[in-house]
Amino acid sequence: MLFSDTTNKNGIVQRCEALSNLGDAAISGDTTLLRQFVAYVNSAYEEVVMAILSVDKHWKFDDFNRTDYPEAPLDMVDSRRDYQLPVAASGDNMATLLRVNRVWVLDSDGTTRHELTRMTDDENFDTTNTGIPTKYRLHGQSIYLDPRPKTGSLTLTDGLLILYQRTPDAFTSSDTTQQPGFMATYHDLLPLKASAIYLLPTNPNLSLAYEQRFLTRLELLKRDYATKDDNNPKRLTVFGSTVKDD
Repeated sequence: MLFSDTTNKNGIVQRCEALSNLGDAAISGDTTLLRQFVAYVNSAYEEVVMAILSVDKHWKFDDFNRTDYPEAPLDMVDSRRDYQLPVAASGDNMATLLRVNRVWVLDSDGTTRHELTRMTDDENFDTTNTGIPTKYRLHGQSIYLDPRPKTGSLTLTDGLLILYQRTPDAFTSSDTTQQPGFMATYHDLLPLKASAIYLLPTNPNLSLAYEQRFLTRLELLKRDYATKDDNNPKRLTVFGSTVKDD
């Protein structure tokens, strides 16, 4: 579903116009109202993505509108233990990074990766040795390495690699052809939720009806994302159904 389709009347904005009883072009033709609905749609978008992340254990969802791989290289400094986590989207807002999935360091050859394991809460740091880090700990917006990296043992420049998950690629008021970066069969979730938000002060009964339909559809989406990778040996239960997981 396109963000705005004034020709076929089937974009997210046009669905919002219909669901909110505003009439044709009431949103697309009003700069202020369009910007308000962009905020509502993006709020719904974030809620959908967080629901996907709650059940997406293997596929590792990333908005397909993103043009780069969700892996950030960081520089390391000899004997330094802590580093700021990468910004997962453009800008300086650390809140755009949602989840760290894997961490590696590069060997001195600049190619070979050594994967780090996450330290448990009761593990203590190695306070004496330096070399190739084997473990990491996350704290706030920082990542701590253990042992501390050592010059000559590994590549310091772009040598710390963080595989992460991030916020969706938000819509703007100038978007037309961009689509939500998740399963197309559930794109209707965004105009449902956006319209529910808009109608809450003026028509709470209709707002509640849309919210309930949104939540029902959201559970179906979660079930489908939990089974998107159908090659997992074990199972968990989502929305009353048995699905695969590790």
